[in-house]
Amino acid sequence: MKNTLTIFCFILSSLTYSQNTFSYLGTLVLSDNSPISFSLELQEDSGIVNGYSITNINTPDETKSEISGLYFKKDKSFQLQETQILQTNSEAPLNSFCYINMNLKLMGKFGSKRVQGTFTGNFLDSTECASGKIVLMERTKLEKKIEKIKKKVEKKYNEKYEDTTLVKRTEILKDGDDFTIKWESNKLKLFIWDANKEDGDKIQLTINGNIILDDFETTNKRKKIKYKLVDGENTIEIKATNLGTSPPNTSRIELVDSKTKYPIITQLELGKTAIIKIIK
Repeated sequence: MKNTLTIFCFILSSLTYSQNTFSYLGTLVLSDNSPISFSLELQEDSGIVNGYSITNINTPDETKSEISGLYFKKDKSFQLQETQILQTNSEAPLNSFCYINMNLKLMGKFGSKRVQGTFTGNFLDSTECASGKIVLMERTKLEKKIEKIKKKVEKKYNEKYEDTTLVKRTEILKDGDDFTIKWESNKLKLFIWDANKEDGDKIQLTINGNIILDDFETTNKRKKIKYKLVDGENTIEIKATNLGTSPPNTSRIELVDSKTKYPIITQLELGKTAIIKIIK
């Protein structure tokens, strides 16, 4: 599930609770007892919960997903589900990702010592892809152990993955919007895909006046493009050529500099364009 299983996550688990904000860290344990590192960041208002999850933490397959659901104060329980991928380090097709539904309950003497429950996972076509248990615990009791393990893990992955990148805040571009980025390297690596249900959206992608993709239908499989930049300003244009069955035309784009990733979402009406300017 989401590719990489992280053995160290058996002992990574934490929880902090302050008013209507919840922050958990722990593991998903699959039905075959394989562990996957997992965290939840949630905000609750009148029983309505929104937030995000992160799986495969600090690995090349780390993935952040949007979360929504309900909190039941009477029995201190949650019903939550992942609704879409917000960003990911993985290059696997989006239709191979497993979106999980969770039933969780606050446990312990004061109702917040640990969080436990079960989950099931489904692909975008609703086929079941996983099931198992979720184990989460509060931060304060394991803070020192987590910090010690974190240092060991960071050292290991820094040695193995020297190109670890910083992921910037997701930008949303609509009709006529433009976004400017200061760039370090001489090359551009661009990924474009439809992170939600495939509905026939098509786009034209132009870089510096050169049409790279023409009437291209975005799917859950990420399309990878490499481009050599010129000195000064480089212009990327994304134009909606078909709205598909669920307007507007929505694409997810990830631009990769030498040490930085820029996640972008475009939401365009037919014939409209969003522009990204890269200054090198």
